[in-house]
Amino acid sequence: MTTRLVVLILLLLSLVACQSAPTPTVTPVPTATRTPWPAPTVTPLPTPTLEPSPTATVSAQAGQVEGLVMMQDGELILGVNWLSKSRITYVVKGGDVDTVKRLLGETARLTGLIVDKGPFLKEITVRAAEVSAMGEGLSMRAGYIKELGPSIYMQGSHVLMDREGNVICLLASGEGGPDLDRYMMGKVVAIGVMTKTVEGNAQIMTVQSVEPEP
Repeated sequence: MTTRLVVLILLLLSLVACQSAPTPTVTPVPTATRTPWPAPTVTPLPTPTLEPSPTATVSAQAGQVEGLVMMQDGELILGVNWLSKSRITYVVKGGDVDTVKRLLGETARLTGLIVDKGPFLKEITVRAAEVSAMGEGLSMRAGYIKELGPSIYMQGSHVLMDREGNVICLLASGEGGPDLDRYMMGKVVAIGVMTKTVEGNAQIMTVQSVEPEP
């Protein structure tokens, strides 16, 4: 009896103790906050500045040259080695242009400042111009080729005439030269060596080249 009573008292005390004990509070674990990585800043590369190369200064050199004075594409030029494949063109750019024009169609010697524009093209500012001292320099004449026929000159086979029928010079084809009969249909440009005739005090050209006038 006494034992049961003790057990009952202990059970009652245990029950009272359980009811009076506070309920444990569950503290939630804080959620981790993700800090976003800062967006990378793209720094553009500086645009390279292209520095223009300095313009090459073409220096003029004093010189002297001999060749055939003519007009080509509206420009006054001096043609050197004009009948060869290695012809060189000197374009007259200034200076004593009037004197050069008076030498049109003749071989002349020009002195001045020369600018090299390439292996076959030069420019010249003329300081002095004169007829070449070459014994057999080339000459150029433009006109109409006609057959000469009987004459007092006893030289030449053809004659070069202007539009009005005036004689410019007699013509004779040089060795290996052009067939003058082929160029009797229109105005031509004849190039060759000019000399005086034995009779009649005229001029005769030993023709080396004939081309239709452009």
